[in-house]
Amino acid sequence: MKNDFWRELIFRAMEKLEDFALADSQRFLRMLQMVSESQALKWGRMRAETAARSAWRKVPAYRDFLAKHGLQSPDVPFEKLPVMSKKNYIGNYSLNDRCAGGSFCCQHVSIDESSGSTGMPYNWVRGLDERRRIHRTMARMAEFLLGERSLIVINAFSMGAWATGVHIAEAMELYSVVKSTGADLEKVISTLETFGPYQGYFILGYPPFIKHLIDTLVARNFPIDQYELHALVGGEAMSEDLRRYVLRYFRTFYSGYGASDLEVGMAIETPEAVRIRSLIHDDIKLRTVLLEGDHRVPMVFQYDPRSHYMEVNSKNELIITLTNSRVLSPRIRYNIGDEARLFSRKTLVSRMCELGHPLNGNDRFLPLPYVFIYGRADHTISIMGANIYPEDVERAIFTQPELAGFASFSIRCETRNEGSPFPHLSIEWENPDPPALPLDTLAHNISREVAKINADYRAALTEFPEPLHFELDVYGLDQGPFTGRNQRIKQRYIESPGL
Repeated sequence: MKNDFWRELIFRAMEKLEDFALADSQRFLRMLQMVSESQALKWGRMRAETAARSAWRKVPAYRDFLAKHGLQSPDVPFEKLPVMSKKNYIGNYSLNDRCAGGSFCCQHVSIDESSGSTGMPYNWVRGLDERRRIHRTMARMAEFLLGERSLIVINAFSMGAWATGVHIAEAMELYSVVKSTGADLEKVISTLETFGPYQGYFILGYPPFIKHLIDTLVARNFPIDQYELHALVGGEAMSEDLRRYVLRYFRTFYSGYGASDLEVGMAIETPEAVRIRSLIHDDIKLRTVLLEGDHRVPMVFQYDPRSHYMEVNSKNELIITLTNSRVLSPRIRYNIGDEARLFSRKTLVSRMCELGHPLNGNDRFLPLPYVFIYGRADHTISIMGANIYPEDVERAIFTQPELAGFASFSIRCETRNEGSPFPHLSIEWENPDPPALPLDTLAHNISREVAKINADYRAALTEFPEPLHFELDVYGLDQGPFTGRNQRIKQRYIESPGL
């Protein structure tokens, strides 16, 4: 216990120094660059261990969680600590019991909300000090990506109880002037018209919204070429085709990685990360060798292990520990439900060079490790920040009498018009000859029924419906994407795009 006290004291002192650095963009950049990647990883693990010990002392739920896994203390190798999830931890303990001191009812606490497949909301609490640290980090990263010149920030993320929109607004106020429009196309366009082309703009939102914004501006003959536009998206994956389309009109286009149940802004695309993903996308041989035969193109981010210590398990599921000592509701080895791979920057850059793609010295880089994100490992697709679950879709199918003869189904996120995503539903009929069906009407009805079940989908549908409506195909038994399906032990309800 005495060693724990001194270790926690040392790390709190380090956090104070980091807070000092976060107050100034140049100090922040020097802080990131002065520590080697290997040292940052070492410190991250030590901080994660300290966070586990602190949570065991202060958080009733975590003490009980360890006890139920046969541990009377966290004094075991860190990898031996049990992994948290929504199912085994969040769903089994009250919000109070998951907080330091056994209560979240104190001043300056913010409550965010996210929804599961049944529409039952999960609530997440964050104290003032941890929010300040998140916001300052995001503001400094914006300066790293865009420079320190003032831009008008247009926050087009969903507002309300959802974490992303509110936290983005508060964070960007530390970077520049902010207008939060939410996902309201006309308000964004009105803002551009009101303040004119003499200001630069940094527009933040979900990928399909940015795409729809550009399409609308072009259709209206808006003088988009006169404007300096930058964008950052989050909440879901985006394709390189979409990035290249957006960059016809925007000067920069980045993506960030976060989650309501952990933190927003856990990882970010840097200029080097963008270049790496572009090379992986374009060079099939590079992708196959680097990713060991995997044909998918992941999102590519850099992260700071000193604040977000990351691991992957045997199923390649991403496990994250929040190391900040001021986290009100600690998450220790939390399985976020995303499939991922981790690379040290040193290893990744060396491997890229060996495979004929040396990264040129013109890219600004940070000595931080990489996380490659493939998407949800818990069988969902995400569009406009709304998770769509197979269970919801199945229930919606059962409400349609015309589809009573279905044998199986699958959903996937497809793209159209140079990157616009939408949910695509394929249904396998019980015999080789499906009947003629009113597919457009059925797809509309399924979208409506999913909205009744899933609160996130319902909210996103009211804000920006275009990318959320299902498209529907029906195939005969063992045809199309269902060919060979009867040979599988388990059914697969999420399919890779383009099948």
